[in-house]
Amino acid sequence: MDAWIDEGVDRSSFMWSKLVPNKCNIFMWRAFLDRLLTRMALSRRNIMVDKLFCVWCETSDESIEHVRTGCRVSAGIRNAITNWCWIPGMFVFHVKDLVEFHEHCGVSGIYKTVIHGIIIIIACWRMWKARNDKVFANKDTSVAETEADIKSLGFLWYKHRLKQGVVDWDRWIKFNLM
Repeated sequence: MDAWIDEGVDRSSFMWSKLVPNKCNIFMWRAFLDRLLTRMALSRRNIMVDKLFCVWCETSDESIEHVRTGCRVSAGIRNAITNWCWIPGMFVFHVKDLVEFHEHCGVSGIYKTVIHGIIIIIACWRMWKARNDKVFANKDTSVAETEADIKSLGFLWYKHRLKQGVVDWDRWIKFNLM
């Protein structure tokens, strides 16, 4: 049996987004399969790490589940994004909950597509970048900076990839897509 295959993961529940670049979809797919190199993942592979704690909160071991769903910093970013999008807060316990959030957040149509691609996938991708900035460059990125980065990238990619109408920045920042 291949060590890279996790029998407990339902791969059919992951959906790729047409609104984000493939690198973001691939990143989220890898997160969904727990294939990102967190400190716990490195330790499982017998790679020496100086400490296992999350680089942001330093209260729990750094697993993909913690970084995406349990860390207070990622929770702050998720709360900021859901407030911006006028949707209820996310209560997530697993990366699977994140990738399926758009199905249960009470929106439909283009909003559902945008919540899935721009908000969930880009948010996770940018949080991982902020985490890596902390690990490799000792750079602290605030929740507000990460939120602004997610909004900016989302706007650029939304305008570029979606063929239905164009939303200007003023409407985007208010999350008014119609």
